[in-house]
Amino acid sequence: MPADEVRLEVAGQRLTGFSGITITMAIDSLADAFSLTMPYDPERTDIRAAFKPFGYTPCKVYLDDDTLLTGRIEKFAPKSDAGDRSVTVEGRSLTGILVDCGIADVSQIDKLTLEGIASKLCNPFKIVVVVDGPDRALMKQIEVSRPEPGQTVADFLNSIASPRNFFLNSTFQGGLRISSSNRLAMEAPVATLREGEKPLLAVSASYDGTKRFSVYNVSAQFAGQPDILGHADDSAIPLLRPTFISAKDMDPDPGATAKRAYMEATAAAIPITATVSGWRTPGGERWHERQSVSLLAPGAMLTTERRYLIAEATFKLDAQNGKTVDLRLVMAECYQGKPIKEDPWA
Repeated sequence: MPADEVRLEVAGQRLTGFSGITITMAIDSLADAFSLTMPYDPERTDIRAAFKPFGYTPCKVYLDDDTLLTGRIEKFAPKSDAGDRSVTVEGRSLTGILVDCGIADVSQIDKLTLEGIASKLCNPFKIVVVVDGPDRALMKQIEVSRPEPGQTVADFLNSIASPRNFFLNSTFQGGLRISSSNRLAMEAPVATLREGEKPLLAVSASYDGTKRFSVYNVSAQFAGQPDILGHADDSAIPLLRPTFISAKDMDPDPGATAKRAYMEATAAAIPITATVSGWRTPGGERWHERQSVSLLAPGAMLTTERRYLIAEATFKLDAQNGKTVDLRLVMAECYQGKPIKEDPWA
């Protein structure tokens, strides 16, 4: 049986024995993140060197021999309380720098593919771009506008990827992953989760009508009046609730953008979190984003067993609950821009 031990490797040190662990991986976040709490001995010069403030020290986080995250240490929070010394170490994937920083060179990024543009902008940061499976949309050259003042690399790349129905997230090795929404929605379930059965511990759901609209319009202002360039309808909404999204210069298909807004709103309106015991699936795989599960939880009004995509996985360790994973679940149709075929509360 795997030991399920989290290990931080930094500056030649292999650190274990954490009293608190949080590791988060999401398909809609450009960088994964970790927070690890451990005892701190200020007399250990090797630890002090590894945890040098503002050193942006490279590191790797493992679950046994499986790499969970490759990144840098970005934050320390040492604490001394009545002789009890500890430090909480936080960091993100190598791609975290793309979330924080602007674009150094915007020349020669026009008329490249999405992969080409991403590679061009990631190269100064020595970040590798990986495509998660072939897609014809990735072969098309893109005419881009210059970034807005102060726009980060992540914001700029997302402004190109989102209208084309791609997600940007991080690989376990710290690279930038380009994921097709359609491919994500086709993943086969790695587990069946049912209320009252292991490993499922708890399920929470919310049904928020303020997040959904009957009509999604992508529009631009023309002579003071909105010019509708694309729209999508949500026939499940029984009253008029229109919303308007400003068209972007780099939007190749306002109709597709409207469908993307519809699917994102549907996902946001039905947030579902399933908490499972242990850090591995019943089949022995580590839990991670991009996997799929089937879920039945009548107590959370999820009375129809159906498939969900894991949009985010958060590993946790604390004294009260031990090792758990919070899975943020989204109905697979939401990532395909398709109507929900079967309501989970039906």
